[in-house]
Amino acid sequence: MEILPTIGKVLLVLLAVASVVLPLVSERRNYQFVWSVWRRFRIKMFFECLGIVTLTIATAIALWQVPGLNYGWINLFFGKGGNILVRPIMEGSESTNVLIRFMVPLFFIALAFVLPFLAREEERIFRKGHDDWGSITKQSVKFGLAHCLVGVPLAAGIALIIAGLFYGFKYKSALDHNADTMGYWRAEDEAVMVSTTYHTMHNMIVVGLLLFVAIVAI
Repeated sequence: MEILPTIGKVLLVLLAVASVVLPLVSERRNYQFVWSVWRRFRIKMFFECLGIVTLTIATAIALWQVPGLNYGWINLFFGKGGNILVRPIMEGSESTNVLIRFMVPLFFIALAFVLPFLAREEERIFRKGHDDWGSITKQSVKFGLAHCLVGVPLAAGIALIIAGLFYGFKYKSALDHNADTMGYWRAEDEAVMVSTTYHTMHNMIVVGLLLFVAIVAI
């Protein structure tokens, strides 16, 4: 029976790699979009996102103590929480093979490059067109719990509602600020870009932490 978990782990590793490689290939003519997001980064934005990351992690740790909330389906394969994009790769940092451990940081560097594309898709799904607080709250709940579908424990999914509300606030603020001067539709596109930038910064902080752990493990 050990063969089935092993096959599952291999498939999850391949899926994680494909999740990074496919955007790199499909968006190869649109790499300037990455720069268009990165050049919007500001020091103030970094500290805002760092605060949200810290609050989200603290909330997840607190909820982790509640029975049943510390489990995600990915535990079936790795015995630890995480998601299908990160946990299979982080397992490589514990490998006895130096080459495999060296590949882990390279994965996270590549992941950092595709984060703007991934963030943009999530912002289009969960934020675009939702500019009242009732709708923003519902979308934020969906955003957080949707992460449970990719393996994160329920505690983390609930905690990520905080990040969803933060992105929703940034989206609404940008839309309200620009609607009169830019027109609604252009303002909506700009609002998605603003929330995408914050989303990317947030995720880059998380990836930076994972990259640090991976480098230390080499």
